Amino acid sequence: MDKEEIIKFVREMKATDHVIMFYSEPEDKHLVLFAYLKAGLDQGAAAAYVAGQETPEEIREGMRRFGVDVERFEKSGALRVIDHWDWYIVGGSFDISRTMEMWKKLYDEALARRFKGLRVTGEMACFFENGMVKELIEYEKALHRALELPITAICAYDSNVVAKQGRGELFLDLIKAHRTVILTGPQGGVVSSY
Repeated sequence: MDKEEIIKFVREMKATDHVIMFYSEPEDKHLVLFAYLKAGLDQGAAAAYVAGQETPEEIREGMRRFGVDVERFEKSGALRVIDHWDWYIVGGSFDISRTMEMWKKLYDEALARRFKGLRVTGEMACFFENGMVKELIEYEKALHRALELPITAICAYDSNVVAKQGRGELFLDLIKAHRTVILTGPQGGVVSSY
């Protein structure tokens, strides 16, 4: 599958879709995630990006270059760019229940503001950088392959960071927790999970 087909796939994602994306180049990550979020915003949904490898301002700047009207969407409450320290690793620790409750609250707020749903994405490198791989696997499994909450999610993994863990089964554990896998780069494509 080429990049155009990947972009078409992410634009058409539906509520409860839980997708994992592996990328090795920031440009690929930006292309896929920004197209995914922009499609939701353009359709009247709210969107959230949890920054864990780049800063929130770097993400905002990348979105602007991509053509997302960041200021307008943030002002209306449609877009939130969140630092991982304020979402995943609050006060130096990760709590699955707290994070799940924050997703639910964000979804409820989106509906209360009359948005047509919620698209979310998170850069997951922060878990590796903070030695929380076990917690990450538990979190991904707790979300289930199809999300219980009717949001749409792409979990973004830098394949270079994951590979440095030296555990081949880690890729498989992460893939098993998702419904669909997106691989970017020269051999990229969308692979339906089993």
